[in-house]
Amino acid sequence: MFNQFSLVNDSLVLIDENLPFRWLDAWGNNVSKYVPSNGIPTDDTTGEMTSWNAEETGSNTTVNSVTANSLITMVTGATDFNGYSSQVKGTAFAAVSAKPFYFGGKFSLDKATDSDFLFGLCGIDTTLTAASSTHAIAVSAGGFFFAKLDTSTDITFYVYAAGSEITSIAVGTMDTELHTYEVYFDGQFINVFFDGVKVGCTDASIPVTVATPSISVRNGASAAVTLETAWLRFIQAN
Repeated sequence: MFNQFSLVNDSLVLIDENLPFRWLDAWGNNVSKYVPSNGIPTDDTTGEMTSWNAEETGSNTTVNSVTANSLITMVTGATDFNGYSSQVKGTAFAAVSAKPFYFGGKFSLDKATDSDFLFGLCGIDTTLTAASSTHAIAVSAGGFFFAKLDTSTDITFYVYAAGSEITSIAVGTMDTELHTYEVYFDGQFINVFFDGVKVGCTDASIPVTVATPSISVRNGASAAVTLETAWLRFIQAN
């Protein structure tokens, strides 16, 4: 694979030559990015990711993965709704005209049906997915994110503003294999990709939401759910 550099808003962006929507890294005075490559630091006592805020339900475990080519492993407790809503501290992105961004990640869930999963950019929130009663998206601010909910294997991409859905795009079907989830905002359109294939785009009422990298995983039954993260990248050229 060969990569190439592109100048975007006076920032130097490293792009996958075969998949030009995929940003690998960027440098410049106006770059916002979160690109962990050698694990995510965790607290030895609590097991929490120290660079993230995590709102937990039940007893869960986060570890730097010992699996080949994996970044971090999150394991929920073994009770319905056990899990996390986790967000990076102090890293802000926004869908502002003419200021492109990219985010992507590669994940596997070991429970394709009995689980909740959310990944993307969301405003600061305490409960990205509901922690009790009914399995549901509970984003109270705005955001751009992939999600699937308990009892379903349907993966959907959502744009939210002030806690309400603006638009949605059908993405694919969850199974227990690794899959790649990516978004490229070109300054006007939000373009959505699943396993390297474009599944849709939208420019409908895109909110200028200040958002941060976000992950939520929850148990949907009575057995622990494991979310394996191979890689994460969030980059914006302001």
